[in-house]
Amino acid sequence: MKPLPFLSTPPNWSPATTNRRRPAVIVPLQSTTGAELAAYSSRAAATGLVDVIEWRIDPLGPRSEAILELAPQVLSAGLPVLVTLRTAGEGGAAEVTDEEYREILSRTVPELSGSADVPVALDVEIARRGADELIAHAHEHGVAVVASHHNFTATDSPADLGATFDRMAAAGADVAKIAMTPGSAHDVTTVLEATAEADARLDCSVLGISMGQLGRATRILGADFGSCATFAQLGLASAPGQIDVAELAAILDSLYG
Repeated sequence: MKPLPFLSTPPNWSPATTNRRRPAVIVPLQSTTGAELAAYSSRAAATGLVDVIEWRIDPLGPRSEAILELAPQVLSAGLPVLVTLRTAGEGGAAEVTDEEYREILSRTVPELSGSADVPVALDVEIARRGADELIAHAHEHGVAVVASHHNFTATDSPADLGATFDRMAAAGADVAKIAMTPGSAHDVTTVLEATAEADARLDCSVLGISMGQLGRATRILGADFGSCATFAQLGLASAPGQIDVAELAAILDSLYG
């Protein structure tokens, strides 16, 4: 397992920075008001269990001004922030065109990178037109990129999963992430195997998730197959099968502590 590349740096502390055997724990926040964002961000930091906040900006809609206005509420918690605009086609709330997607993220990146005292990363859906340009744009501003691909109806074939991981790495992603919906236990092992193979083959970090109750093993044991991080729930879950952060942290402590 290669580590998540945008963890806190000393003297700041988080579980994955002090124990590199342990996958990073990422908690998604989907609030749309400054007060809620500040409260949940502070709560995430106060647990001492969270390595990264994923700020889901898709509930805000195509309003980059609102995103920039609310950003200080998330950044003030002092944890690294992964900014994600999840589109409807990949399980999110954003009904935007490829052009709108690219414009929102392109405008957001320099503002966040210039104002943050903590690491800021960007999620880029690899199937979007202009994904390569967005990744390059983020890197120009010192922002790490998680390239992502989600399938909320099935699990891609092993060949397709391997090709997706390779496509992300070729585009310059710092983390290559896939999230699939399993229909059987075999689908779960397909994700684990594809993730392990990608981790061995690629220079970038990888992350493989099989969603839902059936795929929960990937959220717990993913690091054994190369996954650099896992997503946990603090309040509202952002994907099926997410585990409460305190419960997941206790399991990870027993496995990797």
